[in-house]
Amino acid sequence: MLTGSAMAQRVQIPATAPSTFAAPSQAPSAWGTQAGAYPAQGAVGAVGAVPPPAFDAYAPGVATPYGAPVGSPYTYTPPAGAAAPYSAAPYSAAPYSGAPAYTPYTPAPSAPGYGGWGNETAPYGWEKGTYGFESSPGTTVRFQQFLRQVRGEHTLLMGDGSSDAFELNRMELTSTLTFPVAGNIEAPLLVTPGFAFNWLDGPRSAEANVPGTVYDAYLDTAWYPRINTALGAELGFRTGVWSDFSNLDSDSLRLMGRGLGVLTVSPQMDFLLGVVYLDRIRVKMLPAGGVRWRPTPEWDLYLVFPNPKIRKRLQSVGGADWWWYLAAEYGGGSWTVERTAPAPRNDRFDYNDIRFVLGFEWESASQLRGHAEVGYVFDRELVFDSNSPERFEPDETIMFRLGLGF
Repeated sequence: MLTGSAMAQRVQIPATAPSTFAAPSQAPSAWGTQAGAYPAQGAVGAVGAVPPPAFDAYAPGVATPYGAPVGSPYTYTPPAGAAAPYSAAPYSAAPYSGAPAYTPYTPAPSAPGYGGWGNETAPYGWEKGTYGFESSPGTTVRFQQFLRQVRGEHTLLMGDGSSDAFELNRMELTSTLTFPVAGNIEAPLLVTPGFAFNWLDGPRSAEANVPGTVYDAYLDTAWYPRINTALGAELGFRTGVWSDFSNLDSDSLRLMGRGLGVLTVSPQMDFLLGVVYLDRIRVKMLPAGGVRWRPTPEWDLYLVFPNPKIRKRLQSVGGADWWWYLAAEYGGGSWTVERTAPAPRNDRFDYNDIRFVLGFEWESASQLRGHAEVGYVFDRELVFDSNSPERFEPDETIMFRLGLGF
Protein backbone atom coordinates (compact mmCIF):
# COMPACT_ATOMS: atom_id res chain seq x y z
CA MET A 1 0.00 0.00 0.00
CA LEU A 2 1.49 3.32 -1.06
CA THR A 3 0.31 6.41 0.85
CA GLY A 4 0.52 10.14 -0.12
CA SER A 5 -0.43 13.28 1.81
CA ALA A 6 -3.79 13.72 0.03
CA MET A 7 -4.59 10.34 -1.50
CA ALA A 8 -3.84 6.66 -1.35
CA GLN A 9 -3.22 4.39 -4.28
CA ARG A 10 -3.27 0.58 -4.16
CA VAL A 11 -0.63 -1.17 -6.21
CA GLN A 12 -1.24 -4.87 -6.90
CA ILE A 13 1.51 -7.11 -8.20
CA PRO A 14 0.15 -9.93 -10.37
CA ALA A 15 0.90 -13.46 -9.07
CA THR A 16 3.28 -15.54 -11.16
CA ALA A 17 1.71 -18.83 -12.26
CA PRO A 18 3.68 -21.83 -11.01
CA SER A 19 5.41 -24.02 -13.56
CA THR A 20 3.64 -27.21 -14.49
CA PHE A 21 6.77 -29.04 -13.49
CA ALA A 22 7.60 -27.17 -10.29
CA ALA A 23 10.82 -28.64 -8.95
CA PRO A 24 10.25 -31.42 -6.38
CA SER A 25 12.95 -32.42 -3.91
CA GLN A 26 15.57 -34.12 -5.97
CA ALA A 27 15.61 -37.90 -5.67
CA PRO A 28 18.96 -39.76 -5.64
CA SER A 29 20.12 -40.79 -9.07
CA ALA A 30 22.68 -43.30 -10.27
CA TRP A 31 23.03 -41.44 -13.51
CA GLY A 32 24.32 -38.07 -12.40
CA THR A 33 23.51 -34.82 -10.69
CA GLN A 34 20.73 -32.73 -12.23
CA ALA A 35 22.65 -29.47 -12.41
CA GLY A 36 20.99 -26.10 -11.90
CA ALA A 37 17.36 -25.12 -11.53
CA TYR A 38 14.62 -26.90 -13.43
CA PRO A 39 13.51 -25.01 -16.54
CA ALA A 40 9.94 -23.99 -17.03
CA GLN A 41 8.01 -26.77 -18.74
CA GLY A 42 5.09 -26.95 -21.16
CA ALA A 43 1.59 -28.05 -20.32
CA VAL A 44 1.09 -31.66 -19.28
CA GLY A 45 0.62 -33.88 -22.31
CA ALA A 46 1.04 -31.09 -24.82
CA VAL A 47 2.84 -32.10 -27.99
CA GLY A 48 6.28 -30.56 -28.00
CA ALA A 49 6.35 -30.08 -24.22
CA VAL A 50 9.75 -30.64 -22.63
CA PRO A 51 9.71 -33.80 -20.43
CA PRO A 52 10.64 -33.31 -16.79
CA PRO A 53 14.14 -34.14 -15.53
CA ALA A 54 14.70 -37.92 -15.25
CA PHE A 55 15.08 -39.47 -11.85
CA ASP A 56 16.42 -42.84 -10.81
CA ALA A 57 13.97 -45.30 -12.34
CA TYR A 58 14.63 -48.04 -9.81
CA ALA A 59 14.80 -45.98 -6.62
CA PRO A 60 12.04 -46.79 -4.09
CA GLY A 61 9.02 -44.58 -4.48
CA VAL A 62 9.40 -43.92 -8.19
CA ALA A 63 6.27 -44.63 -10.17
CA THR A 64 7.39 -44.36 -13.79
CA PRO A 65 10.61 -44.04 -15.79
CA TYR A 66 9.87 -40.31 -15.82
CA GLY A 67 10.73 -40.23 -12.15
CA ALA A 68 7.52 -38.78 -10.67
CA PRO A 69 6.95 -39.96 -7.07
CA VAL A 70 3.77 -41.88 -6.44
CA GLY A 71 0.85 -39.51 -5.93
CA SER A 72 2.94 -36.49 -6.81
CA PRO A 73 1.37 -33.47 -8.56
CA TYR A 74 4.40 -33.57 -10.82
CA THR A 75 3.39 -36.81 -12.54
CA TYR A 76 4.13 -36.55 -16.22
CA THR A 77 1.97 -38.31 -18.81
CA PRO A 78 3.36 -38.34 -22.35
CA PRO A 79 0.89 -37.92 -25.19
CA ALA A 80 -0.56 -41.11 -26.61
CA GLY A 81 1.55 -42.56 -29.39
CA ALA A 82 4.29 -39.99 -28.92
CA ALA A 83 7.69 -40.86 -30.30
CA ALA A 84 11.05 -40.28 -28.66
CA PRO A 85 11.98 -38.53 -26.45
CA TYR A 86 8.71 -39.51 -24.80
CA SER A 87 9.10 -43.25 -25.38
CA ALA A 88 11.89 -43.62 -22.82
CA ALA A 89 13.24 -41.52 -19.97
CA PRO A 90 16.57 -39.89 -20.74
CA TYR A 91 19.26 -40.45 -18.14
CA SER A 92 22.52 -38.57 -17.97
CA ALA A 93 26.00 -39.70 -17.14
CA ALA A 94 26.81 -39.68 -13.55
CA PRO A 95 30.06 -47.19 -7.58
CA TYR A 96 31.58 -51.98 -7.13
CA SER A 97 32.11 -50.91 -2.56
CA GLY A 98 30.35 -50.11 -2.44
CA ALA A 99 28.91 -50.12 -2.90
CA PRO A 100 28.63 -49.73 -2.89
CA ALA A 101 28.43 -50.29 -1.78
CA TYR A 102 25.65 -52.50 1.16
CA THR A 103 27.47 -53.11 -1.54
CA PRO A 104 22.87 -51.79 -3.66
CA TYR A 105 24.35 -53.91 -2.28
CA THR A 106 27.27 -52.40 0.78
CA PRO A 107 27.46 -53.87 -2.07
CA ALA A 108 26.85 -52.70 -2.60
CA PRO A 109 27.62 -52.99 -4.02
CA SER A 110 27.67 -54.33 0.03
CA ALA A 111 27.64 -52.62 -0.65
CA PRO A 112 27.36 -52.65 -0.72
CA GLY A 113 28.63 -53.97 0.48
CA TYR A 114 27.98 -57.32 -0.94
CA GLY A 115 29.68 -59.96 1.00
CA GLY A 116 30.49 -57.93 4.07
CA TRP A 117 32.98 -55.17 4.75
CA GLY A 118 35.78 -57.56 5.63
CA ASN A 119 35.63 -59.59 2.44
CA GLU A 120 38.57 -58.89 0.17
CA THR A 121 36.60 -59.77 -2.98
CA ALA A 122 33.60 -57.56 -2.12
CA PRO A 123 32.88 -54.18 -3.70
CA TYR A 124 35.20 -51.71 -2.04
CA GLY A 125 33.68 -48.98 0.06
CA TRP A 126 29.98 -49.66 -0.48
CA GLU A 127 27.44 -51.03 1.96
CA LYS A 128 24.13 -51.20 0.20
CA GLY A 129 24.78 -50.99 -3.45
CA THR A 130 27.02 -50.49 -6.38
CA TYR A 131 25.38 -47.27 -7.45
CA GLY A 132 24.69 -45.70 -4.07
CA PHE A 133 22.14 -45.60 -1.30
CA GLU A 134 18.73 -45.90 -2.91
CA SER A 135 16.86 -44.93 0.24
CA SER A 136 18.76 -41.67 0.74
CA PRO A 137 16.39 -38.72 0.32
CA GLY A 138 18.64 -36.74 -2.02
CA THR A 139 22.03 -36.08 -3.51
CA THR A 140 23.09 -33.60 -0.82
CA VAL A 141 22.16 -35.98 1.97
CA ARG A 142 23.97 -38.83 0.27
CA PHE A 143 27.11 -36.73 -0.05
CA GLN A 144 26.96 -35.73 3.60
CA GLN A 145 26.40 -39.36 4.55
CA PHE A 146 29.44 -40.49 2.58
CA LEU A 147 31.56 -37.61 3.81
CA ARG A 148 32.34 -39.49 7.01
CA GLN A 149 31.22 -43.00 7.84
CA VAL A 150 32.29 -45.16 10.76
CA ARG A 151 31.57 -48.86 10.63
CA GLY A 152 32.23 -51.89 12.76
CA GLU A 153 31.73 -55.56 11.99
CA HIS A 154 32.37 -58.83 13.81
CA THR A 155 32.61 -62.21 12.05
CA LEU A 156 32.78 -65.59 13.78
CA LEU A 157 33.68 -68.83 12.00
CA MET A 158 32.89 -71.54 14.53
CA GLY A 159 35.41 -74.16 15.67
CA ASP A 160 34.90 -77.20 17.89
CA GLY A 161 38.48 -77.66 19.14
CA SER A 162 39.07 -80.83 17.13
CA SER A 163 42.27 -81.51 15.21
CA ASP A 164 40.57 -80.58 11.93
CA ALA A 165 38.92 -77.38 13.20
CA PHE A 166 39.95 -73.80 12.53
CA GLU A 167 38.09 -70.99 14.33
CA LEU A 168 38.33 -67.35 13.33
CA ASN A 169 37.06 -64.28 15.21
CA ARG A 170 37.39 -61.09 13.18
CA MET A 171 36.69 -57.51 14.32
CA GLU A 172 37.01 -54.83 11.64
CA LEU A 173 36.74 -51.04 11.99
CA THR A 174 36.60 -48.68 9.00
CA SER A 175 35.79 -45.08 8.15
CA THR A 176 34.99 -43.79 4.65
CA LEU A 177 35.73 -40.32 3.29
CA THR A 178 34.64 -39.02 -0.11
CA PHE A 179 36.36 -36.68 -2.50
CA PRO A 180 34.31 -35.45 -5.47
CA VAL A 181 36.06 -35.98 -8.79
CA ALA A 182 35.81 -32.89 -11.01
CA GLY A 183 33.01 -31.62 -8.76
CA ASN A 184 30.81 -34.68 -9.34
CA ILE A 185 29.40 -35.90 -6.03
CA GLU A 186 27.51 -38.74 -7.74
CA ALA A 187 30.76 -40.62 -8.50
CA PRO A 188 33.22 -39.53 -5.81
CA LEU A 189 36.56 -41.09 -4.98
CA LEU A 190 35.97 -43.17 -1.85
CA VAL A 191 38.91 -43.44 0.57
CA THR A 192 38.56 -45.97 3.38
CA PRO A 193 41.23 -46.64 6.02
CA GLY A 194 40.57 -49.84 7.94
CA PHE A 195 42.00 -52.07 10.66
CA ALA A 196 41.06 -55.63 11.58
CA PHE A 197 41.93 -57.98 14.43
CA ASN A 198 41.83 -61.70 13.56
CA TRP A 199 41.89 -64.10 16.51
CA LEU A 200 42.68 -67.66 15.39
CA ASP A 201 42.11 -70.96 17.20
CA GLY A 202 43.73 -73.90 15.43
CA PRO A 203 44.82 -75.84 13.56
CA ARG A 204 45.79 -78.24 16.35
CA SER A 205 48.35 -79.93 14.12
CA ALA A 206 51.93 -78.91 15.01
CA GLU A 207 52.87 -78.90 11.32
CA ALA A 208 50.06 -76.46 10.42
CA ASN A 209 50.24 -74.15 13.41
CA VAL A 210 49.73 -70.40 13.02
CA PRO A 211 49.90 -67.53 15.56
CA GLY A 212 46.87 -66.75 17.69
CA THR A 213 46.41 -63.23 16.26
CA VAL A 214 47.01 -61.61 12.88
CA TYR A 215 46.13 -58.10 11.73
CA ASP A 216 45.00 -56.13 8.68
CA ALA A 217 45.96 -52.45 8.35
CA TYR A 218 44.97 -51.03 4.96
CA LEU A 219 43.88 -48.08 2.87
CA ASP A 220 41.18 -48.71 0.29
CA THR A 221 40.14 -46.51 -2.62
CA ALA A 222 37.20 -46.95 -5.00
CA TRP A 223 35.75 -45.06 -7.93
CA TYR A 224 32.70 -45.79 -10.07
CA PRO A 225 32.73 -43.41 -13.04
CA ARG A 226 30.20 -43.15 -15.85
CA ILE A 227 31.61 -42.48 -19.31
CA ASN A 228 28.18 -42.02 -20.87
CA THR A 229 24.67 -43.43 -20.53
CA ALA A 230 25.80 -46.88 -21.70
CA LEU A 231 29.34 -47.30 -20.34
CA GLY A 232 30.79 -47.15 -16.85
CA ALA A 233 33.34 -48.84 -14.63
CA GLU A 234 33.87 -50.23 -11.15
CA LEU A 235 37.44 -49.55 -10.01
CA GLY A 236 39.09 -50.30 -6.69
CA PHE A 237 42.58 -50.46 -5.20
CA ARG A 238 43.66 -51.56 -1.72
CA THR A 239 47.07 -51.71 -0.11
CA GLY A 240 48.41 -52.11 3.40
CA VAL A 241 50.09 -54.55 5.77
CA TRP A 242 48.73 -58.02 6.61
CA SER A 243 50.85 -59.63 9.32
CA ASP A 244 51.15 -60.78 12.92
CA PHE A 245 53.63 -57.84 13.27
CA SER A 246 56.32 -60.30 14.40
CA ASN A 247 57.27 -61.08 10.82
CA LEU A 248 57.24 -57.96 8.65
CA ASP A 249 58.80 -58.25 5.19
CA SER A 250 58.00 -57.39 1.60
CA ASP A 251 55.27 -60.06 1.49
CA SER A 252 53.46 -58.26 4.32
CA LEU A 253 52.68 -55.42 1.91
CA ARG A 254 49.92 -56.55 -0.43
CA LEU A 255 48.48 -54.82 -3.49
CA MET A 256 44.88 -55.70 -4.37
CA GLY A 257 42.62 -54.34 -7.03
CA ARG A 258 39.34 -54.61 -8.83
CA GLY A 259 38.39 -53.50 -12.31
CA LEU A 260 35.12 -54.13 -14.12
CA GLY A 261 33.55 -52.56 -17.13
CA VAL A 262 29.83 -51.80 -16.91
CA LEU A 263 27.51 -51.93 -19.91
CA THR A 264 24.12 -50.38 -19.13
CA VAL A 265 21.36 -51.60 -21.43
CA SER A 266 18.52 -49.99 -19.43
CA PRO A 267 18.09 -48.19 -16.10
CA GLN A 268 17.18 -51.60 -14.67
CA MET A 269 19.96 -53.79 -16.10
CA ASP A 270 23.77 -53.70 -16.27
CA PHE A 271 26.31 -56.22 -17.55
CA LEU A 272 29.69 -56.33 -15.81
CA LEU A 273 32.97 -57.96 -16.81
CA GLY A 274 36.48 -57.72 -15.37
CA VAL A 275 38.92 -59.15 -12.82
CA VAL A 276 39.66 -59.07 -9.10
CA TYR A 277 43.32 -59.19 -8.06
CA LEU A 278 43.78 -60.75 -4.59
CA ASP A 279 47.58 -61.13 -4.26
CA ARG A 280 47.37 -64.38 -2.29
CA ILE A 281 49.80 -67.29 -2.47
CA ARG A 282 47.68 -69.68 -4.52
CA VAL A 283 44.93 -67.43 -5.83
CA LYS A 284 46.40 -64.31 -7.40
CA MET A 285 43.48 -63.30 -9.59
CA LEU A 286 39.82 -64.16 -10.12
CA PRO A 287 37.59 -63.40 -13.08
CA ALA A 288 34.64 -61.18 -12.21
CA GLY A 289 31.44 -60.58 -14.08
CA GLY A 290 27.73 -61.09 -14.46
CA VAL A 291 24.54 -59.09 -14.56
CA ARG A 292 22.81 -56.72 -12.21
CA TRP A 293 19.03 -56.58 -12.62
CA ARG A 294 16.51 -54.44 -10.74
CA PRO A 295 13.12 -55.65 -12.02
CA THR A 296 11.17 -53.62 -9.41
CA PRO A 297 12.04 -51.12 -6.66
CA GLU A 298 11.75 -54.02 -4.16
CA TRP A 299 14.20 -56.41 -5.85
CA ASP A 300 17.92 -56.04 -6.55
CA LEU A 301 19.67 -59.02 -8.16
CA TYR A 302 23.43 -58.57 -8.25
CA LEU A 303 24.43 -61.80 -10.01
CA VAL A 304 28.11 -60.96 -10.31
CA PHE A 305 30.90 -63.44 -9.48
CA PRO A 306 32.70 -63.71 -7.06
CA ASN A 307 30.16 -62.00 -4.74
CA PRO A 308 26.59 -62.46 -6.03
CA LYS A 309 23.73 -61.17 -3.91
CA ILE A 310 19.94 -61.26 -4.22
CA ARG A 311 18.24 -58.59 -2.14
CA LYS A 312 14.54 -57.99 -1.38
CA ARG A 313 13.01 -55.03 0.40
CA LEU A 314 10.71 -56.02 3.26
CA GLN A 315 8.96 -53.12 4.98
CA SER A 316 9.46 -50.22 7.35
CA VAL A 317 9.36 -51.11 11.05
CA GLY A 318 9.90 -48.56 13.80
CA GLY A 319 11.10 -45.92 11.37
CA ALA A 320 13.67 -48.22 9.73
CA ASP A 321 13.65 -49.88 6.31
CA TRP A 322 14.40 -53.61 6.25
CA TRP A 323 15.75 -55.98 3.58
CA TRP A 324 16.59 -59.68 3.45
CA TYR A 325 19.20 -61.16 1.15
CA LEU A 326 20.97 -64.30 -0.04
CA ALA A 327 24.63 -63.98 -0.95
CA ALA A 328 27.77 -65.96 -1.75
CA GLU A 329 31.38 -65.00 -1.08
CA TYR A 330 34.91 -66.05 -1.77
CA GLY A 331 36.36 -65.30 1.66
CA GLY A 332 39.68 -65.37 3.43
CA GLY A 333 42.95 -63.47 3.53
CA SER A 334 46.74 -63.75 3.58
CA TRP A 335 49.26 -62.85 6.31
CA THR A 336 52.99 -63.04 7.03
CA VAL A 337 53.66 -64.70 10.39
CA GLU A 338 56.31 -66.07 12.70
CA ARG A 339 55.64 -69.76 13.31
CA THR A 340 57.03 -71.57 16.35
CA ALA A 341 56.64 -75.28 15.40
CA PRO A 342 57.97 -77.63 14.39
CA ALA A 343 60.81 -75.07 14.36
CA PRO A 344 60.84 -71.23 14.51
CA ARG A 345 60.51 -69.75 11.04
CA ASN A 346 59.10 -66.82 9.13
CA ASP A 347 56.31 -67.82 6.79
CA ARG A 348 53.21 -66.64 5.01
CA PHE A 349 49.84 -68.37 4.86
CA ASP A 350 46.53 -67.95 3.06
CA TYR A 351 43.12 -68.80 4.40
CA ASN A 352 40.52 -69.40 1.64
CA ASP A 353 36.88 -70.49 1.81
CA ILE A 354 33.47 -70.25 0.09
CA ARG A 355 30.42 -68.94 1.98
CA PHE A 356 26.67 -69.05 1.43
CA VAL A 357 24.93 -66.37 3.48
CA LEU A 358 21.38 -65.51 4.60
CA GLY A 359 21.13 -62.02 6.04
CA PHE A 360 18.95 -59.11 7.09
CA GLU A 361 19.88 -55.46 6.93
CA TRP A 362 18.20 -52.26 8.04
CA GLU A 363 18.60 -48.52 7.73
CA SER A 364 16.97 -45.82 9.86
CA ALA A 365 15.96 -42.32 8.77
CA SER A 366 19.02 -41.01 10.65
CA GLN A 367 21.27 -43.16 8.37
CA LEU A 368 22.11 -45.61 11.15
CA ARG A 369 22.39 -49.00 9.50
CA GLY A 370 23.23 -52.56 10.39
CA HIS A 371 23.12 -56.16 9.24
CA ALA A 372 22.99 -59.67 10.73
CA GLU A 373 24.01 -62.82 8.86
CA VAL A 374 24.32 -66.57 9.24
CA GLY A 375 26.26 -68.60 6.71
CA TYR A 376 27.57 -72.02 5.74
CA VAL A 377 31.35 -72.12 5.12
CA PHE A 378 32.98 -74.89 3.08
CA ASP A 379 35.90 -75.66 0.76
CA ARG A 380 38.19 -74.28 3.45
CA GLU A 381 41.97 -74.40 3.20
CA LEU A 382 45.18 -73.03 4.69
CA VAL A 383 48.03 -72.73 2.20
CA PHE A 384 51.60 -72.11 3.39
CA ASP A 385 54.30 -70.36 1.37
CA SER A 386 56.94 -72.68 2.90
CA ASN A 387 54.95 -75.78 1.76
CA SER A 388 55.25 -77.11 5.30
CA PRO A 389 52.60 -78.37 5.15
CA GLU A 390 51.59 -77.64 1.59
CA ARG A 391 47.88 -77.49 2.48
CA PHE A 392 45.59 -77.97 5.48
CA GLU A 393 41.83 -78.46 5.06
CA PRO A 394 39.72 -77.50 8.10
CA ASP A 395 36.23 -78.88 8.64
CA GLU A 396 33.20 -77.11 7.23
CA THR A 397 31.62 -74.70 9.68
CA ILE A 398 28.95 -72.07 10.41
CA MET A 399 29.49 -68.33 10.21
CA PHE A 400 27.78 -65.53 12.19
CA ARG A 401 28.30 -61.87 11.34
CA LEU A 402 27.02 -58.60 12.81
CA GLY A 403 27.70 -55.08 11.56
CA LEU A 404 26.76 -51.52 12.47
CA GLY A 405 27.50 -48.27 10.67
CA PHE A 406 26.59 -44.58 10.87
